[in-house]
Amino acid sequence: MVLVPQHLLVNNLDAVERHVGRDSSAELFRGAGRRSARHWCAHEATRLGLSGAAIVRHYLDRLSRRGWGRFEIDELDPGHGVLQVRVAHSALLPVAGSTRSVDRACYLFEAWLEGALEYASEDPSRVAVREIQCAVNAEECVFTSN
Repeated sequence: MVLVPQHLLVNNLDAVERHVGRDSSAELFRGAGRRSARHWCAHEATRLGLSGAAIVRHYLDRLSRRGWGRFEIDELDPGHGVLQVRVAHSALLPVAGSTRSVDRACYLFEAWLEGALEYASEDPSRVAVREIQCAVNAEECVFTSN
């Protein structure tokens, strides 16, 4: 595990967004984020004997414990590709001097949630997760599937 200060991560995201735009940045990181989440879930599922909703809960608990934010599940049904998650205290929020977008600043989590939900559903079809509310403009971020 590599620990980095929040400003280092956010400033790098700022630089990518300035260079290619926010939407292109989201697409650039989407594949890697999904792969990483699926890989992590597969490893932990084997190690702990978890499957379905339990592996998603475990994944979000670990993200929370590692400082990415406080992830709370409102709705979860991997078999139907259903997920709604709230994130308080996101590590991806803009820092002082940031030029990041304010409507979906935490879009990296979209791919991570997609990968975890895909793994838990055991369905290789693409699940779409979208940040529908960001803590830049609200109390917390909200992510929902399809």
